[in-house]
Amino acid sequence: VMLRAGVGQSSNPITQRAVEEAAAQAMSRAGISQADLVLVFFTVDHLPGHRKLIETLRRVARTDRILGCSGVGVLTGEGEIEGGAGLAVLVLSSDDVEAHPFLFHPLRERDLEMGAEIGQVAGIRPQKRSLLVLMPDAYNGHPRRLLQGIEEHLGFFPVVGAGSSEDGAQGKTYQLCGDVMTTNGLSGLLLTGSFASSIGITQGCQPVSEPMVITKAEGNLIFELDHRPAFEAFAGVIKGPLLEDLRRALAFVFAGLPADPRQNSVGPGEYLVRNIVGLEPQKGIVAVAEEVFEGEKMLFTLRDAHRAREDLVQMLQRQTKDLGGKRPRLGLYFNCCARGTSLYGIPGIDTAYIRKTLGDFPLIGFFGNFELGPLGKKNHLLAYTGVLV
Repeated sequence: VMLRAGVGQSSNPITQRAVEEAAAQAMSRAGISQADLVLVFFTVDHLPGHRKLIETLRRVARTDRILGCSGVGVLTGEGEIEGGAGLAVLVLSSDDVEAHPFLFHPLRERDLEMGAEIGQVAGIRPQKRSLLVLMPDAYNGHPRRLLQGIEEHLGFFPVVGAGSSEDGAQGKTYQLCGDVMTTNGLSGLLLTGSFASSIGITQGCQPVSEPMVITKAEGNLIFELDHRPAFEAFAGVIKGPLLEDLRRALAFVFAGLPADPRQNSVGPGEYLVRNIVGLEPQKGIVAVAEEVFEGEKMLFTLRDAHRAREDLVQMLQRQTKDLGGKRPRLGLYFNCCARGTSLYGIPGIDTAYIRKTLGDFPLIGFFGNFELGPLGKKNHLLAYTGVLV
């Protein structure tokens, strides 16, 4: 396969310089003089200079096929930039892989329709070897409806991505395609051609209970697990200080629900992490951020740095097996903004592990407000995860 890719990143706060540094680095690493596609992720520090950002990218990469979005942090295989100005660039040139960048706007209240519009971008039903990358505005979209719309029009094929994000300074996130920068939009990319892709999802959590059956529930309220009060089961898995401070406990303890209700399994890599949004100790109720059903399996998971690292290692081992000794030509990593430094206490853990396990290859990504990826034979809205493609 003729595929050349290179990445670069810069923490220079001056937009034009940051783009020149990152893009020149990417072009020289790819060994190309003209790119077929440029992917760029940037922190909102670079918004005032967004015209410069686009112009400079066009000049250095010699293409106007530019796609990207804002992120609260950005990353490449070199490391992660959080808490300050950051910009990451990937350039791609290939005869075998076709990239179809697109931008839809406005997104608000139109998630289901977007599915049909993405279907038109795909033209016909996507071939077997295709991958859809989506970066919707996290403040105006309903990612579950978006995925539902796509499935209704295209059937199942893998969707990956993350919600465009920012540091809270703007109250808006930004999507970019060609020479248009907008907010309340969806930027995306359909990749088709002769390539194989492997997708790994790491949860940031590990189970702290055995799978239990939801024996009494209504809507998002769980009354009983294995025929005993749900709160009792919750209290049984959290020990000591967390039990004294239930509000604090909810920052660490989450519900694991089946990714595929038909399989009804909560095994490794088969469950979705959902927030516990309320507790009623007297009535024995646990409320979760998802509709639940009687007969469905569930477990409690604990999110902490040690467990997240364990899960990351396991995911990378699965990826290594999938790759069968091959080194990836390029990678995308969509990391949750609740991971990184806020989870581990130090920056760059995920990218260091990826590089250590899979070698040095062109990898780009950003920290999103939510993640998208396939589990079971369905695409899902994910939380607290890293999605590695």
